Amino acid sequence: MALSIIEFIVYGLITYSSMLMLIISTLQGDQKRSKSLTTVRSIYYIPAIIFAGILAGSGVDIVTLDSTNTIFNLNTTDSWTEDINNKIVLQNPVWITSHYMLMIIFIIYVIFNILKLFTTHERQGVTEDA
Repeated sequence: MALSIIEFIVYGLITYSSMLMLIISTLQGDQKRSKSLTTVRSIYYIPAIIFAGILAGSGVDIVTLDSTNTIFNLNTTDSWTEDINNKIVLQNPVWITSHYMLMIIFIIYVIFNILKLFTTHERQGVTEDA
């Protein structure tokens, strides 16, 4: 399926901003966080998983214009139909692989946070590993 330019921008913005947030949280280091923040972080990455999958499955075509013109001959009853398809074709198909890779990274991160949610005990605002 080919995406429109607006869909590509929206899906890409959410996917890449999620990756940026993941990089920033990794650079902050190992901080003790509460269970509620773990749940919120996991829920935030679920749309990124879905949109990275859509970007990966959409292929290399980004449609910018898709229209049909009908031309009528004024002297006879003949008519012709003309399809106009303008699209941007990604030159390197590695984008599909990179979007699948982002989707796998987000899935692993969500699974890790869910396991962390179930294996940590929260006591007096301090989180301890079980």
